[in-house]
Amino acid sequence: MKKHIPFIVGIILLMASSSLFAQSNSDAIKKLAQTIRSHKNMEVKFTYQTISGASKPEEAKEGKAYFQDKAYKVILEDQHAISDGKTTWQYIIEDEEVMVGNATDDDNPFKILDNLERDDSGITADIDKKGNLKKLEIIVDEDAKLILNITEMKFDQQYSKGFFTFDKKAYPNVEIIDMR
Repeated sequence: MKKHIPFIVGIILLMASSSLFAQSNSDAIKKLAQTIRSHKNMEVKFTYQTISGASKPEEAKEGKAYFQDKAYKVILEDQHAISDGKTTWQYIIEDEEVMVGNATDDDNPFKILDNLERDDSGITADIDKKGNLKKLEIIVDEDAKLILNITEMKFDQQYSKGFFTFDKKAYPNVEIIDMR
């Protein structure tokens, strides 16, 4: 699941719109992109779980994601993905290590919107009668599925300077692995 963080980040963006029903996929994604870009930033709280093969779903875990321009921060139970738009930090909590790399266009969470317009997304959405997106099921690969449920969403929040960077001082025992 670690290698799927950029995909998960992009999928979380899809949860930001309640406009996914009664429209073609392409139109819905274009409208979603417009909606997201019309705000300064976005914060999403969610639960997630994975299903691998014929096994039972993992217990649902909580997550939180923040997006502003090309910067993002995704906080999952076992890892954090952070980018200021220039540098990325993948903090693996169990290993107490942070992989540092250069951000690329593929790291940009909005890139997933472009990819979904061209490709079959492997996404099933549950939408209530009011048009609110409640659940997404995403085919990650032939043997794995990710389930996301939105619990809260906010737009146009205030974030402190450095919010979209990894703060080494807060994690003095982590090993920094610079991949740049």
